[in-house]
Amino acid sequence: MHVRLNIVSSNNQSKMYSQGMTPVFKVDLGKTDKSSEKFCKASWSRIKEIPTYQINNNQEFVLSFSHRALKNIEATTYYAFTYPYTYTELCNSLSFYEKQFPLSSDIRENNETDIYFYRETIVKSLENRSVDLLTISSFKGISEERECRLFGLFPEDKPRSFVFKNKKVIIMSARVHPGETPSSFVMNGLIKYLVSKDEQANILRQNYVFKLIPMLNPDGVARGFYRTDTRGCNLNRFYLKPSLKLHPSIYAARSLILYHHFGYELRDELIEENSTSIFCNSSDNNDELNAKMKPTILNNDVDSFNALLKKSQSCTADSFTNKGLDSGLYLYVDFHGHASKKGIFMYGNNFDNIVDNIECMVYPTLMTINNQNFHYTSCNFSKRNMYSKDKKFGLSKEGSGRVAVLKYTGLVRSYTLECNYNTGRFVNYIPPKVNFVSERRPIQSVIPPKFTPTVFEQVGKSLAISILDLSNLNPNSRLDSSEFKSLTGLREILRSNIINDCNRTRRLGSKSTSSINIDTPITSKQFLNLKKRT
Repeated sequence: MHVRLNIVSSNNQSKMYSQGMTPVFKVDLGKTDKSSEKFCKASWSRIKEIPTYQINNNQEFVLSFSHRALKNIEATTYYAFTYPYTYTELCNSLSFYEKQFPLSSDIRENNETDIYFYRETIVKSLENRSVDLLTISSFKGISEERECRLFGLFPEDKPRSFVFKNKKVIIMSARVHPGETPSSFVMNGLIKYLVSKDEQANILRQNYVFKLIPMLNPDGVARGFYRTDTRGCNLNRFYLKPSLKLHPSIYAARSLILYHHFGYELRDELIEENSTSIFCNSSDNNDELNAKMKPTILNNDVDSFNALLKKSQSCTADSFTNKGLDSGLYLYVDFHGHASKKGIFMYGNNFDNIVDNIECMVYPTLMTINNQNFHYTSCNFSKRNMYSKDKKFGLSKEGSGRVAVLKYTGLVRSYTLECNYNTGRFVNYIPPKVNFVSERRPIQSVIPPKFTPTVFEQVGKSLAISILDLSNLNPNSRLDSSEFKSLTGLREILRSNIINDCNRTRRLGSKSTSSINIDTPITSKQFLNLKKRT
């Protein structure tokens, strides 16, 4: 039977469907001729027909497409807005990795190159689902000291992850917007690569500790929401002042970021007004400190608890920022999906001096030589994009993870990764690896592909490899074969582009980039940092 389906009152995605976006479907065929045998799990594919759409008389968005049902009466067809990735799938995947990389009772039994994989519940969601935190590294630099059990977090009776000495921390997260499933596939690709036997993955584990939060909004995912949590909140607007009670996963993410930035915990319940704060070292007796708050929570003392939350919200980002501090963080990226702008790209922050602007642009630029679908020309590093407000509720992007991390820590390398659901505008030329000039390389199509979970997983792998290039640790880098030739060359090209853009916008009278001081002399400290990087 040939049927036409009309999906009524869904989110208005006119722009995306005008660009050739199609829903996906899968068909479970039921039992075969042998009653005891079943077909393997069906996979999702895009529907063949380009759908149509309209706004009906009730001002509702209506998406329409056709489907021809199979003759098999046992077959069941499922449809989805895009390739789905559920909370259950995440739990099953993480359980698989836990079994693959069990932690021995004595860490001294492991070699430095062995893979360290540790899964924890950092907090429970409003509907009591686990928000997972993964720690991935090697056993190099591992100590017998455990990380701090942060205030209000880590509810399960399970030891914290071990502390690693002399390793910077990289924090990445996904699915704060539950409908943006590309972010989960990017995270899957990243995890899969980090635990692989690849030489470059091993170097990453030797030098960094990865802290990954694969699903920030499990309630929204489980309920099938597109952008919000259970309470209808866009959680990516509350990083500046998250509430443990109302935004537990964002509160947890911010606490994690601050902990690894400072190297010790900043206790919210001890923060005083006017930026006066008391710190606790991770080696202190955490149970004793946590006991201060147990009576308040267990006795359901709502007034005291709310007073505590109000006090914790009274502090601003300036309370935390210590520019003289050698941060324990190296990089922060939050993964998203994008409905309108084609391609895969990043949003970064904007700075008053040219040195920081250059440094912010290096990592996204490196992605162009490691991933054919990354669009640097779609990246946005403007101040306007840091503070623009949502049309619907008027919430500012200042509360997003990317901007809030900069404000709390001063971290220049703080990004939002955006992946279009459908396709890109072009493909990049991928230069050969420096040590494998004669490698068998796939023929690159000049036509942008339709994005699939496999394409998104490759983005996760490219993010990891680009970190090695950024750190000048990649033995098989494509950088030398690229137009940039080296990190120094890349930074010089970026510097030239920024100066040209600033001069052009000043001639046109635009204020979008003219606030950047392109004549700022490089200090001796900045020069030494640049020398180290190159």
